[in-house]
Amino acid sequence: MVLERLIDHAALFPPASMSLEDALAEDRAARESRYAALIGRFVVPSERLSDLPEERPALSVVLRKGDIDLVRDAPGVEAVEQRLDGPRPRPADLIASRSALEPLGVEAYYELVFDDGWRDSVPAAIGSIAALGARVKLRCGGEFTPTVEQVALVIASCREARVPFKCTAGLHHAVRRGDEHGFLNILAATTAPAGQLEAVLAEEDALVLDVARADRELFVGFGSCSWREPVEDLVELGLLS
Repeated sequence: MVLERLIDHAALFPPASMSLEDALAEDRAARESRYAALIGRFVVPSERLSDLPEERPALSVVLRKGDIDLVRDAPGVEAVEQRLDGPRPRPADLIASRSALEPLGVEAYYELVFDDGWRDSVPAAIGSIAALGARVKLRCGGEFTPTVEQVALVIASCREARVPFKCTAGLHHAVRRGDEHGFLNILAATTAPAGQLEAVLAEEDALVLDVARADRELFVGFGSCSWREPVEDLVELGLLS
């Protein structure tokens, strides 16, 4: 199913910012619901790992600098996420970071940083990430909302480099609404012709979007502080019952 494990549950993060107890309760509700197949990993900050109960879902851990030791031997960790130091990370720094993460045996995602030279720095950063066998993370809202052109460049660069990417923040709705990106748009864009990427990402009519052939090996999913809002949108569109 194209929507399977699409949503990483990030209830601990803004704007939900739930307590750990409430976030875990909400996560259990998601995994016990009829929409459980859509739920991927539980996203947790590295500094909260030790607070988790022994019985836990599969985890994606957002790392702070110097927190790798907190992840080592922690049960349930399948992925780690961290922000690049800048738009064009120094190769030596990126190699050192990847070397430190590699023994963990988990998926490693690096969050892109945009600057005025993003047309050059984004493909370069993605190329460096791909060369190390790591993955890309794209922030779509919150502290930074990329433009349609910027998202299109990320997808095109990831397709060319064959590097998987995930998204975070801002994708509460299935289809684009004004300046808010839609996760169905991104799904459809994974297989859209190169010249139509921006048009697909800007489309606000769900009927126009072809997600049946979406490349889930390329777009692995997105983190959302709410699993209910994306599901409600899909139900409203008739894509879920």
